[in-house]
Amino acid sequence: MAIQTINIGTIANDGTGDDLREAFIKVNNNFSELASRDSENTTAANLGSAGEGVFAQISSQELQFKKIRAGTAVTLVSDPNSITINSTATGLPSLQVFADNNNITLNREGNTLTLNGGGNTTTNLVGSTITISSVTSLQTDTSPKLTSDLNAQNNNILNVANMLGLVHSVDIRELDGIQKYLNEFDAGLAIQTSFSSMLEVLADQVDIDYDDGSKTFTASNRVTLDGGALPTA
Repeated sequence: MAIQTINIGTIANDGTGDDLREAFIKVNNNFSELASRDSENTTAANLGSAGEGVFAQISSQELQFKKIRAGTAVTLVSDPNSITINSTATGLPSLQVFADNNNITLNREGNTLTLNGGGNTTTNLVGSTITISSVTSLQTDTSPKLTSDLNAQNNNILNVANMLGLVHSVDIRELDGIQKYLNEFDAGLAIQTSFSSMLEVLADQVDIDYDDGSKTFTASNRVTLDGGALPTA
């Protein structure tokens, strides 16, 4: 039941208030009401959907709350009406990150920096490690072009299919005939083809069969170079 209020009248002994018997009946009823209440009829709750609650539990008629303690680089200052939480951290207050087109300042206010992949680049975060992977343009470009000399740095070029182009004005697709001249030499035939340089000789003939010393050059077996001739062996 609800707590009953004793009518005490307007002034003392004006006859408008409860008599003594009625007043003490209400007193007894109120005590009975209070005695019938237990901890299950008293509740408490932590408000809000985020954060740590300070209410712990109810023990009999006692509401019990958690204490707030200072932690690393944190201090507490308490007064009768409030608790102030201060940070004593002396670490890096902010961090500036620069890109080609802009920059951002990261500080303790909670702003964040996001690394996104773009083009042929992807990012992957596992724990505290960010891995940045990319595929070179040569692998994805369907029509790659060089804008300067290509330096192979003494490395081989592998898995070449067809090569189209000129080497010192000689079509590299014609580097396939020197065996014909070697065959003519073996047959004792004169080689009459004229070239302007030794490079053109090699460019015109790809399969070079080095002499083992058994062949002898004669005046009729010569390759003309700019009007001159190779020495006779």
